[in-house]
Amino acid sequence: MEAWEQLTSYFGDTLLPLTYVNSTAAIKAFVGKHGGATVTSSNAKKMVKWALAQKQRLLFLPDQHLGRNTAVELGISLKQMAVWDPIAKKLEYDGNRENIRIVLWKGHCSVHENFTTENIEQVRQHHRNMKIIVHPECTYEVVQQADLAGSTKYIIETIQNAPAGSEWAIGTEMNLVNRIIKQHPDKHIISLNPFMCPCLTMNRIDLPHLLWTLEELQRDHVPNQIIVDENIAENAKLALDRMLAQS
Repeated sequence: MEAWEQLTSYFGDTLLPLTYVNSTAAIKAFVGKHGGATVTSSNAKKMVKWALAQKQRLLFLPDQHLGRNTAVELGISLKQMAVWDPIAKKLEYDGNRENIRIVLWKGHCSVHENFTTENIEQVRQHHRNMKIIVHPECTYEVVQQADLAGSTKYIIETIQNAPAGSEWAIGTEMNLVNRIIKQHPDKHIISLNPFMCPCLTMNRIDLPHLLWTLEELQRDHVPNQIIVDENIAENAKLALDRMLAQS
């Protein structure tokens, strides 16, 4: 990995990689091979703490916003974070590199990055009693201006535990927001951005395709089989096992 070679030329053996669990087997394998682990939005805080107990610095893949918001929650200053731009192949940072503790991959969730501070301003203006809860893959500015931020599980449980009549604007994937709205008719719930498109990747997993797959398996036919190289699978499992060991 070209980025890793460049970053280790800067930082030597002081860097540990973490990757979001919804990444390719190859990325998990790279992380596992270099002593790192996978993370979820629920356990990101725990895993970042774990990583920084292993090495002086970490490389957070692939969502810069989840990495930034998690690190800030742990008390790490924005001045101690740099961004690796894989297109320009350079480290974006002004200052002494020795001060860097977090290197964020310049990637993002296309859904969550589209929630804006303007969306928050509109909700504050038109819904004075409404609380705003967002996913940590939203930008730092949105998370800072929201009332609450947390994983999908955190959002679901927060709304479940909220009193009847409470008002919420939710900054996460539209289909999830719509399900939450249907499940809680006793509460006033809206999307933080009502014009947000659903996540196309998540929508590829649906009941008709699941049923079709199960029916094909019943006929002893394995549709769309994915075969992962044994070496990649072994190293990817290392990354997963390290995360599970902390759970």
